[in-house]
Amino acid sequence: MARYWLGCLGLILVIGCSKSDSSSTVKTQSGSDVVADASADATGFPRQCGDYTVLGILTDNQDNSKAKENAETTLLRYPNVACLVGLWSQNTPMILAGLRSSDAIGKVAVVGFDEHPDTLAGIRDQSVYGTIVQQPYAFGYRSVQWLTTMAKGGEVEVPESGMIIIPHRSITGANVNEFAADIDAIKSGKGPILSGEQQIDGSGVRVAYITNSLDPFWTLADAGCKRAAEQFGCEVDVQMPSSGSIEEQKRFLESNVAAKVDGIAISPIDPENQVAMINDACKVTTVICQDSDAPASRRKFYLGTSNYLAGRAAGKLIQEAIPEGGEVMLFVGKMEVLNAQERSQGIMDELAGKPIPAILQGN
Repeated sequence: MARYWLGCLGLILVIGCSKSDSSSTVKTQSGSDVVADASADATGFPRQCGDYTVLGILTDNQDNSKAKENAETTLLRYPNVACLVGLWSQNTPMILAGLRSSDAIGKVAVVGFDEHPDTLAGIRDQSVYGTIVQQPYAFGYRSVQWLTTMAKGGEVEVPESGMIIIPHRSITGANVNEFAADIDAIKSGKGPILSGEQQIDGSGVRVAYITNSLDPFWTLADAGCKRAAEQFGCEVDVQMPSSGSIEEQKRFLESNVAAKVDGIAISPIDPENQVAMINDACKVTTVICQDSDAPASRRKFYLGTSNYLAGRAAGKLIQEAIPEGGEVMLFVGKMEVLNAQERSQGIMDELAGKPIPAILQGN
């Protein structure tokens, strides 16, 4: 049994899939070892979840060439693998690249997360079964809206859980064209005004929005930030760490504190090891977490998807794609990020037929 900490919910969930004694180390073509790392339990794979065998979780440290190699290695090591699942935006395009180089497009089901253009194109040509999308535009828009509200002395209604949940969506061949049209509108600067009739005078307010990497996902969040800044008359600086490192995020936090910005929204890369730097920033300005949470910190609240429930939705797509069951491999950039842990846990719980925790039902 593997214990997982759902930090943003204050829960510990126990995954009941049975574990094999097989090693979870995969030998790559270059001869190096890739460890299928699953949060605190890196030795718990393969794991039987109902009719599905989760072979492991391969990480790539946000290196596209490594992500592609992971997919290629999986196809070589596990010739009967039935479904490859990308947990982060860039993983699905790299899975597709690995399938192409291995002449396996259409032979293995693919499920992804987020709305990378290659993923949406894959849904259209049926090389990808479906993807679970968040609403990064809303992450950006609401972050700027609510940081500005608090900077002007207003209040934001936050649930007792400390989380403001923005729902995920499941995109398949049935609705991909409609969804793509919505994305095109956002990219052209015509995203929706999410604040309704709320009027905020944001003149003089400066806020910062820190992502966890460079990625098309964050381009949509950037559009939301700019749309909100335009609506409320405030200033927003969207900061994307090119290296995807906590050191770069720390420099952003420190520079924003020195600049005396009125609020910061951050997607922490390694929440457990970023509590101190977030708390330091909280001493002098308002900090919220978006996309990925650092629940042990003094952040004001978390804004984003319930990544556990998004994982459950991805599990449903896997069940639709390969209803008879089979072998499944998960891919992600970094397992230390809370959203990666929660998504993978949600997938395995769904495949195992576990009930949704009562605290999450209705979200």
